Amino acid sequence: MKKINKKGELTTKQLVIIIVLIVSFIIILFLLYRLNLGETTNKQICHNSVVLKAKSAGLAGPLDCRTNYLCISGGKECKEITPTSTVKISSKNEEDIKKEIMKALADEMSDCWWMFGEGEITYANTALTQRTSCALCSIVEFDEILKTTTSISYAEFYDYLSKTPKTTSETYLQYLYALTSSEEFPFEEYLNKNLEFDKTYSILTGMERKIIWGLFGSSHVPVLILEKNKESYETLGCDVFLTKA
Repeated sequence: MKKINKKGELTTKQLVIIIVLIVSFIIILFLLYRLNLGETTNKQICHNSVVLKAKSAGLAGPLDCRTNYLCISGGKECKEITPTSTVKISSKNEEDIKKEIMKALADEMSDCWWMFGEGEITYANTALTQRTSCALCSIVEFDEILKTTTSISYAEFYDYLSKTPKTTSETYLQYLYALTSSEEFPFEEYLNKNLEFDKTYSILTGMERKIIWGLFGSSHVPVLILEKNKESYETLGCDVFLTKA
């Protein structure tokens, strides 16, 4: 009787196991994509390097912080950047769209402030030759659909920050600026401007050199959202950028 050579053949049980493994792998990849763990990891890595820099008295080397490229989308892709994260706007009513956009910007600014120590950590060398060390946390762009949305004034945005809870105990304005009212916002020159959705914006913070009682010291630059251009960076006096592209 001729023997059947079963070597190299797969049993039904083995096929089922392989199929289950493949399906499980696809599901895991899908969940990782939905959770956007890459973005979270980059922000956590940055925060950790900021803390390490402070604890090592500046001996830990450069910060490991990367700029996040945020696309705020009404349904299409952002063309001017390759996004590392995307916030999708689901509302159809213009006022609700604006609120969703302001929420996305508030969250991104809060992430920036957290990444760089919430004003409690000295992470930059403010030497005599450096006026301000800037951390470019995010580049923000809007898709073609949102570009047709009515702009938001800075006054409206900071009023939103003053009235919207970030946590149960504080608003976004309290967290970012330790203020209770948008009327106390110190950068009055921005309040007369608008956030135009056909422009690209930068979210940044930093440290600047201060002279107090004849001694050199450092102070933290609050998180700001400014139009992405040379003029904005020159206004802040950014001599050094601490983040990688």
